[in-house]
Amino acid sequence: MQATIAILAGDGIGPEIMTEARKVLTAIEKKYNHQFTYKEAYIGGAAIDAVGKAFPEETKEICRASDCILFGSVGGPKWENLPREEQPERAALLPIRKEFKLFANLRPSVVYKPLASQSLLKQEIVGDGFDILIVRELTGGIYFGKPREITNLPDGQQRGVDTMTYTTDEIIRIGRVAFEAARKRKKQLTSVDKANVLDCSVLWRETMTKLATEYPDVEMTHMYVDNAAMQLVRWPRQFDVIVTENMFGDILSDLAAVL
Repeated sequence: MQATIAILAGDGIGPEIMTEARKVLTAIEKKYNHQFTYKEAYIGGAAIDAVGKAFPEETKEICRASDCILFGSVGGPKWENLPREEQPERAALLPIRKEFKLFANLRPSVVYKPLASQSLLKQEIVGDGFDILIVRELTGGIYFGKPREITNLPDGQQRGVDTMTYTTDEIIRIGRVAFEAARKRKKQLTSVDKANVLDCSVLWRETMTKLATEYPDVEMTHMYVDNAAMQLVRWPRQFDVIVTENMFGDILSDLAAVL
């Protein structure tokens, strides 16, 4: 197999991770007789320092011409004082997700049996380990919704506004990814929302419930996000595949990573 890979090391720990990832890819080339061509490009703070933009057009073109993108990380204290819209996370991370329709973020959290004693959780909770896959929607929700602004009020105060928004189609496409993943594992899916408070989550729950009828072999349950956070610490082995919207997935996957 031949493939062209765009290498976007980015900032912070990104270049360090990329160095090790390249070693893995080299081993794969040798073992399976593959041939990878690498094209390096700037992104994030490194791109700001080099060419003045966090997600330059040259980087977009390299990504478009590649079969896949290997991405490190963006951002850091050096660029935190830039105007909000010029900071690496807003000007590079979110745009690259939107540009290439990277709507499905698969985030595994695995505790292997030989390493179970190293978890921060008690042994009786971890047991012999666990394997959780969080399917996070990545191009919708509050990170992309409009309006999104800080405005000055007549009384001298300021008001910040972010908008959580999802369409039915956006929910269905991430839901299908999660159901298909669950079919290949334990056929168990937990859909996480906040439908007792948020209308956006009401639509999420209703849409996921309808979609579940197309996957009768997968057992789907609903869970509120605050309870899901508690249950991940209380009894992580109850979960197999979790599907949720952008911000909830961001938070829950970081929590799961610590386990």
